Amino acid sequence: MVISIENRRIYVKNGTVTQTVNVCTEQNERGWYEHIYRISQPNPFVASEQVAANRTLAELDAWLLGLGAAYEGSRRGGSGGDRSTPRTIPAVPAPAEGDPWLENATRVVEVAIDSLLWEFVEHPYLHRVEHSLHTRLFGILAAHPVFAHLLPIGTTGRCTQPVHKEWPETIAREEKDGRRGLFDLAILGREQLSSATLEQFCAGRIDAAIVIEMGLDYSLDHLSGDHEKLLNSGVAAGFLVHFSRKGRRDPAVEDLILNPTYPVKTVYAHHGPDGVCTFKTLDSPDLQSLG
Repeated sequence: MVISIENRRIYVKNGTVTQTVNVCTEQNERGWYEHIYRISQPNPFVASEQVAANRTLAELDAWLLGLGAAYEGSRRGGSGGDRSTPRTIPAVPAPAEGDPWLENATRVVEVAIDSLLWEFVEHPYLHRVEHSLHTRLFGILAAHPVFAHLLPIGTTGRCTQPVHKEWPETIAREEKDGRRGLFDLAILGREQLSSATLEQFCAGRIDAAIVIEMGLDYSLDHLSGDHEKLLNSGVAAGFLVHFSRKGRRDPAVEDLILNPTYPVKTVYAHHGPDGVCTFKTLDSPDLQSLG
């Protein structure tokens, strides 16, 4: 469960005899905490849902102290307790919803994803592994006139392309212990790159507004993890591509495919042992079958 109060991420960590409730600094990087509360037995530990029920940090402070928690101040960086000011690279924000570039680029991405779907429906073994699918979609996108050009990185004199593979997540997920994972494919905007430094680019501190997560022959766990990844980073245009050629259809997988959390959109195809391909295009509300 991701806990956020007044735009501050909060991590609850359980030990053998003590529990800590850790409130991040404004940068929301795990390990950099402005407030730490420690609950020691025999005082009962608190649940994440109880922490999240507090509406403000002041309310959280009063509640925890009332339960007998000890306030331990701040910790800046790792377990060593270094209290120096953290050095963070500021992020270049993603284009806001309604941005003309974002709307146009999203339409292009949707057409590309659906074209990959039809290719998989017709030729399910064109790709052996997921990474081959990544490169195929990368090629389709990079060849489109909207993305087939170089973009300057700020005033550095260096250029890059809009489409990137393995781009860092905007916000680290709790299970990653403060480390940002990687998006399968991400697309950056011209204006974002024109205002970025080389340091921001190399650190992946340009927030991607368009992200594509893909899976081939994976289970519900993989699909659910990709879904959470998109939501956790607040991606404006997030897409899940889930293809399968193994076993029978999984009702739980198809339930998530048909009911993703907004603004995530899904595309799906499953080639079953009976020779029937069940699929869903991005804009279709229902599953369809061929074969």
